[in-house]
Amino acid sequence: MTGGGAFRSKLLLFFLLLLFWIVLTASLALHELVMGAVCSAFVGALTVSLLGRALDARITPSVLLRLPVFMVRLVWEIIKANIDVARIILNPRLPIDPRIVEYRTYLPGDLPRTVFSDSITLTPGTVTVELRGDLLNVHCLCPYHEEGLAGLEKLVAWLFQVKKPEVEENG
Repeated sequence: MTGGGAFRSKLLLFFLLLLFWIVLTASLALHELVMGAVCSAFVGALTVSLLGRALDARITPSVLLRLPVFMVRLVWEIIKANIDVARIILNPRLPIDPRIVEYRTYLPGDLPRTVFSDSITLTPGTVTVELRGDLLNVHCLCPYHEEGLAGLEKLVAWLFQVKKPEVEENG
């Protein structure tokens, strides 16, 4: 990362932390803002000293702008999955068929894969058991839960602006 890029990344981290402080304190009083700025600068400096960088290169302003939409859509998926799991539990015949499936993701890099993995685990009926490279082992309560993984992957790909690679057909 260039010197200017590193500075912008540190500045973005500082403002994100300060915004988080303001949301938590729900105050724009001067003493709150000064304390928030001091704490944000301290946490930012500590982050850079421990990690060697301020933010992952994939955390860009456009990703941050899409993040609220991503979170709303993820919450909606979680609500739908909660209703589905509740129906399964309340059904006296318990139509479950738990299994661990392997799912290969096209998402590049640790951050998008981790967000995808965590999104799966947050969704009732599925749990990411292991993530190795681009291969996830996912515990699914029912076979049709496996079908929902592609939708979550597409949502994470939208967040990080990742295009699905074209599949070549050999004829």
